[in-house]
Amino acid sequence: RLGRSLAQSLAFQLSHDGHAAQKIAEGTGITYRSKVAVDDSDNSEAMARLEEDDALTQRLLAEAEPQRQTLAPRRHLRPLKRQSTSMGVMQQIALSPIEKWRVHGRFPFKILLHVLLLLLTLTQMIVYDAQNAAYMRASHRNWAFFFLPPSNDEGTSTRFQRDIYTINRTFQAVTYVRDAYFGIVNTSVANYVHHRQPNGHVEPLRLEVTRMGVHSKTPTVNVYDLGALDVGPFKLNATLTEKKALLRSLQSLRFAFRLRDYQYGNYYEECFDWGIQLSLTMVEHSQIRAQVDDCSVTSCSGRTFWEALQHGFVWSHIVVAVLALTYLILSIKALLRSLRMYVVAVAVAWIYDPAGATVSHGRRVRLPTTTEEDEVEDDEDDEHERRRSRAQQQAYSSWAKIPWALRLKLFNGLQMLISTALFLLLGSSIWSLSFMKAHTPISYWHRMAQGTALLLLWSCLVGYLEHNRKIYSIVLTLRWGIPRVAQFLVGVSPIFIGYALFGTIYFGPRIQEFGSLGTSMVTLFAVMNGDVILDTFDALHHFGWLGRIYLFSFISLFIYVVLNIFVAIVEEAFFATRSCRRMLDLLLSDRQFATSSVVQDTEISVEMVRTMLKLMDKETKVPGTGCGSRDDENDDFSD
Repeated sequence: RLGRSLAQSLAFQLSHDGHAAQKIAEGTGITYRSKVAVDDSDNSEAMARLEEDDALTQRLLAEAEPQRQTLAPRRHLRPLKRQSTSMGVMQQIALSPIEKWRVHGRFPFKILLHVLLLLLTLTQMIVYDAQNAAYMRASHRNWAFFFLPPSNDEGTSTRFQRDIYTINRTFQAVTYVRDAYFGIVNTSVANYVHHRQPNGHVEPLRLEVTRMGVHSKTPTVNVYDLGALDVGPFKLNATLTEKKALLRSLQSLRFAFRLRDYQYGNYYEECFDWGIQLSLTMVEHSQIRAQVDDCSVTSCSGRTFWEALQHGFVWSHIVVAVLALTYLILSIKALLRSLRMYVVAVAVAWIYDPAGATVSHGRRVRLPTTTEEDEVEDDEDDEHERRRSRAQQQAYSSWAKIPWALRLKLFNGLQMLISTALFLLLGSSIWSLSFMKAHTPISYWHRMAQGTALLLLWSCLVGYLEHNRKIYSIVLTLRWGIPRVAQFLVGVSPIFIGYALFGTIYFGPRIQEFGSLGTSMVTLFAVMNGDVILDTFDALHHFGWLGRIYLFSFISLFIYVVLNIFVAIVEEAFFATRSCRRMLDLLLSDRQFATSSVVQDTEISVEMVRTMLKLMDKETKVPGTGCGSRDDENDDFSD
């Protein structure tokens, strides 16, 4: 009977486990035959039963052979399509996408779509750099060259601004901008064209003059449409008294006009409408600063939608939009799964309440005790309930001790960032298609959406590599190092601000690099990184020994001490990450680094987390979550 029961059991296992169970059955059968042959060698009846049991075993094995052939792996054939299987909570968190594909047959579609989007958008940006980026920069240089009035300090001013100091040059600047606008079509080598009014005349140059009233502090704004011979209130033949009265009340001048340009690039031809703005602003009632403000640009191509579809670069936007939409759907599904997992974790961990009650949907239900009338009489069920209660209590203790950073790891923050990037990328592509902009973003908000999407998309690629600790070490180092660096920055920032305030007050009236608190901080930050040390020493030579002591003390403190402490903190975090293992997508501490404060702050019990995750697998159907189904009542929670 023992042999028959063993054979039936092994045959049943063989039908479910295939090749591995066959080896167990064969090994067990050999052992059983050897033992019986020794014990019953002289008993013919026992030998007959042994032969009968062997025949039964062989028959059961033969019946299970077709199923074994179906389940057994075929080493000479690689299946083209893996059968998808279910995963537990631990596997969903711990396995990488590639491991999920190998073990459970779940193809990593999100990684594939992510890589495809990176390649396509990178191709778009390469085309943009070759076709549009250089053209945009050259156009802004043209606006500065043609419309900014000449100045004596062109070598010291920035490329897109000029400083004017005299009355005559200010009046001449207005005339200069007017003549440059109406004459640029005939003077520039570019393909600029004026916009014309319905009567065929060139659109006038708009001048906006902001002045402060003599007896009122409320500024007044006057708008003038200048023709080829108009200058508004800035007449060159005005008397000196009139010119002084105008400039003393002047706050700013703003010019606005439009130009059309035809670009013949490396890949396609394009038409752009430029909205150019220049300003002349009074600076501290001592000088006037002329500069080129932000210029808007729009596409003026008159092609229809079907004509635009014949353009190859339009299809790149269509493909990107389709891939981004597909990826966004998968990402949102992953977010919903992680949200359900988080809800299950919270519900499972809080099933047990130290006060002796179970919490479910805000209601407290008394746990059954031995004194209640509905006490279960079956001893096995009582033992099962005690094991369940111990497991739940351990899960509650685990959840209470897990830091918030680990609790939030159950929620897929990576997919949240990816969803944001995909939403921006999808909006940018639809924006390009809706306005027939067949190539790249050119407006401010369009560029902002496209750039932010690509920044997030490329940065989130590191998140898929988190299961490789060597590649993911930069993220783990930042995760542990940034809090310590931030604490150190809080301690050292008062000293830095003190140096900046001293430089602003003492050096600011004469040195432009210390003209305000913001510029002083920028200058000191550049000095701290070894950028403009010699230039700053040269700028402060007028202040003698005090300027030298100021820079010597700042450099000694911040370069030799502060920066090296930064390096030490980051180095400690880096080596701590190499000595730890990860649980719940975050590192758990290693005992050999128990003295490290970096590790102690994130140390939790591995067994507590494992127990909670196993309990989540057992109690996957929590009321109100709709996740999974409750296991059989005979499940063992003690493991």
